[in-house]
Amino acid sequence: MRAFKRGALTLAAVVGWVVILAQPASAHTVSGIGATNWKTVVTGVSPQVPGLTVTQVEDGSRVEITNHGPEVLILGYQGEPYLRVGPQGVFENRQSPSVYLNCSRTGCAVPPGLDVFGPPQWRKISSGQVVRYHDHRTHWMGTQLPPDIARAQGRVHVEASWHIMMVQGSTPITVSGYYVWIPGTSSVPWLLVAGALAAGGLALGVFAKWGAPLAAALVVLTINDIYHSIAIAGFWSGDLQYKVAQWFSGSWYSIVGWLLGLVGAWMLVRRKVDGLYAAVFAGGSALLFTGLLDNTVLSRSQVPFTASVAADRVTVVISLGLGLGVTLAALIGIRRSKPALPVTLDPATPVEAEPGLVEAGPVLGEEPGADLDADLDGVA
Repeated sequence: MRAFKRGALTLAAVVGWVVILAQPASAHTVSGIGATNWKTVVTGVSPQVPGLTVTQVEDGSRVEITNHGPEVLILGYQGEPYLRVGPQGVFENRQSPSVYLNCSRTGCAVPPGLDVFGPPQWRKISSGQVVRYHDHRTHWMGTQLPPDIARAQGRVHVEASWHIMMVQGSTPITVSGYYVWIPGTSSVPWLLVAGALAAGGLALGVFAKWGAPLAAALVVLTINDIYHSIAIAGFWSGDLQYKVAQWFSGSWYSIVGWLLGLVGAWMLVRRKVDGLYAAVFAGGSALLFTGLLDNTVLSRSQVPFTASVAADRVTVVISLGLGLGVTLAALIGIRRSKPALPVTLDPATPVEAEPGLVEAGPVLGEEPGADLDADLDGVA
C-alpha cells in the first residue's frame, strides 16, 4: 500500500506540474498559432521588384519581407508609413498604430495621442534586410467561423483576398494574396492507434514486463517527445540561435520529463523499482504536455511542424497512447512492489529465501538485512 501511495503521489506531481505550467504548456504553438484549418497564400508582388521577396511563414501567422534592393516603405492599415526595409536595416515608425496592432497574433493596445500622418518617428529594430511581422489582413482574426464555413466545414472555402501596399521611391508596389479554409480529417483512426499503443503499454504491466521491455517503451516515448519539440521549434522562421531560444522557451518544462525518462529506463534495465516512479512521471509528462495539449493536430489540415502533417500526428499518437500505457504499466508495478521486511540474521541459524525474492549478498555500503524494495525481482 505504501508503494502505491508513492506512485499516486508521483502521478499527482505530474498533474500539479501541468496546472502550474498550463500557460507555457500551451506554447506548443508557433508565433501564436497551433494546428489550424486556415492557410494563407501569397499570390504575387506587382510590379516585380529585383531583390524584393514576400512570403507567408509560420502557417500564415507572419509575413516575411526580404529586400536586397533600394529601400522599401511598407504602409500600415491607415496608409501611414509603417516599416522601412533596405540596405540600412529595418526601421519602424513609432507613430504608426500598426506597430502596436501587429505586436502579436492578437495585437496590443494602441497608445493614445499618436500623430499618425505627422512626421514619422523611426526606430531601428534590425541591422538585417528581413522583417517578419503579424499582418492581420493576411489571416482570419475572428473567434467564430464565418457563416459560410460554419454551414459547410467539410468543404474548401477561399474566404478573403488581401493586399499590402508598399512604396519604393516613387513606385507603388502591391502584395496580393488570400486565405483559405482547408478542412481537416477525422481523428478517429489516429485515436484507435493510440488506444492500441496504450493497450500494449498496459500489457507490460499486466504481464510484469517491468525490466527491459518497459525501459524500451520509455526510451521510444522520450525520444519521440524530444523530436516533437525540436520539429515544432524548427518551424519558426529565423536563424538557428533564434530557433534554439524558441525551443527552450517552449519546452523547458518537458526537460524534467525527458531526463527522468532516460534515467528511469536505465534503472528499469537494472531492475530497480525507482525506475517505475521515473516512468510514471516521464510517461505522464509526455501524455499530458504533448499528447493531450497537441491533440488538435489529429484533425487539422495545417500544423506548425517541420516535417509532414502525418509525421506530426504520429508523434502525438505515440505520446497519447504509449504515454498512457507506460504510466499505467509503471503504476501497476508500483502497486505490486513490496517493501522487504527487516530480518535479524543469526549466523548459527540457516535462513531459506522467501519465495518471490532473489537471493543476493549485501549491497556495497549497506548492512545485511537492508531494504530489498529497490529490486524488481521481488515484484510479482
